[in-house]
Amino acid sequence: MTTPALAPIHQYTYLFCDLVTDRVLAELPVIGAEYSTELSGVGTFRGTVPLNDETGQLGPMDATIPDRTALYIDRDGVIVWAGIIWRRRQLASASGIIWGMELQGAEFASYWQYRFVNRLLSTDYNLLVASGADTRYVPDGQRMYDDQTWIVWSLLRYAEADPSGAGTIHVDTNPLVSPSGVTRARTYDPAQQRTDILTLIRQLSQVDGGFDWGIESGYNPGGSRYRRWAVWYPRRGRSASATGFTWQYGAGGNVVLPDWPEDGSRYANRAWAFGSGAGADVVTGLAEAPDQWAAGWPLIERAATYDGVTQANTIQAHAQADVNAAVRAATAPTFVVDADADPVLGSYTVGDAAVFAIDPGPYYPRGRVEELRIATISVRVTGGPETVTLTCTGV
Repeated sequence: MTTPALAPIHQYTYLFCDLVTDRVLAELPVIGAEYSTELSGVGTFRGTVPLNDETGQLGPMDATIPDRTALYIDRDGVIVWAGIIWRRRQLASASGIIWGMELQGAEFASYWQYRFVNRLLSTDYNLLVASGADTRYVPDGQRMYDDQTWIVWSLLRYAEADPSGAGTIHVDTNPLVSPSGVTRARTYDPAQQRTDILTLIRQLSQVDGGFDWGIESGYNPGGSRYRRWAVWYPRRGRSASATGFTWQYGAGGNVVLPDWPEDGSRYANRAWAFGSGAGADVVTGLAEAPDQWAAGWPLIERAATYDGVTQANTIQAHAQADVNAAVRAATAPTFVVDADADPVLGSYTVGDAAVFAIDPGPYYPRGRVEELRIATISVRVTGGPETVTLTCTGV
């Protein structure tokens, strides 16, 4: 008789640090932790810190102040999640005894949801001259570098150099000095509309020919921690042929539960994109997927507005990117997978592609096999084996 292999026990450590200085405030126990990372997005955290005589000696209230606390999640000596605590609330029993506090957070990129462009910034030198603006480059002036990676750098450096002198969260922007080779024209005018910096970065990345972005965190050789912005061009991650990753649902497979829904409300084969301007002067782009009509799909449209876009070719690139994404948006499959079965958690990252297969059954009489890209990795830490959920998109 073969004895089933025991699932490995992974060691989790939760480091709570000062958001500005990164000084460790406390190492606290967390129960029921759930954390996620997203491709060109903001992953989240939720967990509970028990309050008792043991944790009380660690100063849990001072170590978890929302808006001022950074959290690093260490799994077996590797930082797997890092971000900001934004919310906390007490947890009480039915008898009214407070026994814990629930914490919620989001990855470091969430900080720039609360920072804005408060003065005219532009890649257009002539516009700055005509406006009487400071034509020096950001952060000293108001001119942005025109490579799309450098526009991200300009926005972040602008925020970092706020004249108030307020503390920043010190995320390294040096990796952004390498250009993508793709130039863009952008003007951000707070007199027209004040949009948060993360939204501006997201919109810039979603142009046809754009990029993936995120913030990486980990340990330096001396044991200190780093936070650094990263831009991947043309995309983050590896192809399925490069990874060799396969997840299969069926006998002997490594998928616990698949969910492969089809959502027609997210589909479109014509996309309108609108930039800056008013009335007839609005910069407009239009992109279509006529091959979808030839395949029998009815005309379905969507529209989006992009602040700061003044060039026709740029808004057209937004429209093209939108229709490309919308044609693939009919499915958003998720797979609950075994964290310790090959490929194991930690060997893949968001942006990687893999082959996902479902054995023949009632819903898929002929089975289903498709190459998909991992968009979100969500992990739930319990007393037993971790639960990992992969949310995917088309390649």
